[in-house]
Amino acid sequence: MAVVKYLYLIGISLLGSLLFVAPAFAANNTDLLNDAPKVVAAASTPKKAQHNTTPGQRLLDLLLNLDNTQANFEQALLDFRGQVLDRSSGTLSLSKPSLRWQVDFPFAQVIVVADGWLRIFDPDLEQVIEKDMRGSDEALPLKLLLDPTQLLAGDYLISQLAADGASQFLLQPTSNQSLFMSVRIAFAGQQLSQLEITDHVGQRTQITFSQIRSKQKIPASAFKLNLPENTDVVRG
Repeated sequence: MAVVKYLYLIGISLLGSLLFVAPAFAANNTDLLNDAPKVVAAASTPKKAQHNTTPGQRLLDLLLNLDNTQANFEQALLDFRGQVLDRSSGTLSLSKPSLRWQVDFPFAQVIVVADGWLRIFDPDLEQVIEKDMRGSDEALPLKLLLDPTQLLAGDYLISQLAADGASQFLLQPTSNQSLFMSVRIAFAGQQLSQLEITDHVGQRTQITFSQIRSKQKIPASAFKLNLPENTDVVRG
């Protein structure tokens, strides 16, 4: 019988409460996300594209430019008091519409998004969890990286925040049915540098990216899982 392991990550808090406690290594540069930033502009994303001066369009342009990228990450899960609950680190590979999120520390875990499916492989449990991402709201923050055009659907209030030397944005879902309360995204130049997801109980998942490599030729095999025989498959 398969043992379903509870996980929590961008991976996923990104996935809201979808899955797992995939701990994160506390980032060295979380100042941008820890400070209470000042809102310098705000706009609710409309059904049609906005002018470049709006926060939504500026964020959309940055996210559309984010592709064929590899990076290291350090992640921390914090409670509402700011105390670290879990830590992890690993690597990210992004080639839209596919993504690979590989946790190397403290234990191995591979998360792959490809062909509209989310797959989470835990070698220790010899188990893979599969979930159809199409039509699901649980992975909305993750979908923003893969398909940022959904910013034009009017589902978020988007604010640009004052931050020295970085572009930082706050996304707040307009629906009270969302699994997360807010998402903060920070860029250094054109590169994604930090990501923070806050849920409705005040837990925050903070991710800091480093050694970012753009315009990479990432093979399609990077987004396929080579599963050992007798791996349990759990459909979510």
